[in-house]
Amino acid sequence: MKKIFAILLALLLVAGLAACGTSEPAATPEPEATPEATAAPEATPEPEVEEGDAFSTSEIVVVMPEAAQGWIAAVLFFAEQRGEELRNEGIGSFRVVTSANVAEQAGQLDELITQDVDVIVLFPHSDELDFAAQAVVDAGIPLFVFNRNVNVAFESRLLGSNRLMAEGNSAIIVDALGGEGVVAYISIPAVGSTNVERIEPFLEAMSEQPGIELITLTATVFSPEDALTVATDALTANPHIDAFYVLDDQHAVGVLQAVREAGRTDIRILTSMGGAQFFLPEMIAEEHIDIFSATFSPTMIIDTINLAVEYLNGRRDFPDLTIIPPEFINRENANEFLNPASPW
Repeated sequence: MKKIFAILLALLLVAGLAACGTSEPAATPEPEATPEATAAPEATPEPEVEEGDAFSTSEIVVVMPEAAQGWIAAVLFFAEQRGEELRNEGIGSFRVVTSANVAEQAGQLDELITQDVDVIVLFPHSDELDFAAQAVVDAGIPLFVFNRNVNVAFESRLLGSNRLMAEGNSAIIVDALGGEGVVAYISIPAVGSTNVERIEPFLEAMSEQPGIELITLTATVFSPEDALTVATDALTANPHIDAFYVLDDQHAVGVLQAVREAGRTDIRILTSMGGAQFFLPEMIAEEHIDIFSATFSPTMIIDTINLAVEYLNGRRDFPDLTIIPPEFINRENANEFLNPASPW
């Protein structure tokens, strides 16, 4: 019996050990790895963008009036020309949007705020755009202003000097008339700060000349046709005028046509602003009237766009104003300014 009991006990121990050995399955050997199986897939390299380099990832938008007259058309031409250069240089995006009036331009600024564009170059219709421009500043979008003013904390404003043009042309008239005579001037309130900056220095200069009588004329737009109508009415109402002071070469063309059509020989001086190519031949050919124009180049929009590019490249120390002084053209030096390739 003891032998039988011992045999049974031994069998039970063997069974228990077998049960313990099968509690976890033995590891199945993995197949031998081949080089192809172990090689990690190559990662597509991300484009390298240097820290602080926003040029290639940002958008500049130029907001300006539509090309309703020649000088603005030239501004548009040079803005688009600079934009094409920047695209070739690798800017993220560049576009120009135009508008017919202040209300439309304000709506465009609101839309650009929702699009969260990176930089705006603004050529305002007038200072009536202050509220919309302030919204741009409040949204944290850098704002560079060209030509006409808006009363907000922009990054910088670039322009030709309306005041220097006005002061120079006023001095020309005073010197030519010797402080005595009748001067007609054409104001254009619709163009806002441009009108103010070109008229105020003239009125200040004339206030110091008691021998000069002023004839105040008002136009609505910069166009030869508008100036022709205004000047024709002035010539009809005034039997003697010594000089005309106008704010733009397009107006000067209209005034000159009115004087010629009226057969008037009393007008001795015509001063204008812009330095437009289309006006220079008239200046050279005119024998009876001394004509002057102060330069105000549309290529200044390129300088303003370049400020925005410098902002994208990290510059922050911009002057509030950058003023490009004028040159004064008459028949004696007009040939030096002729440039058939220029759109203005």
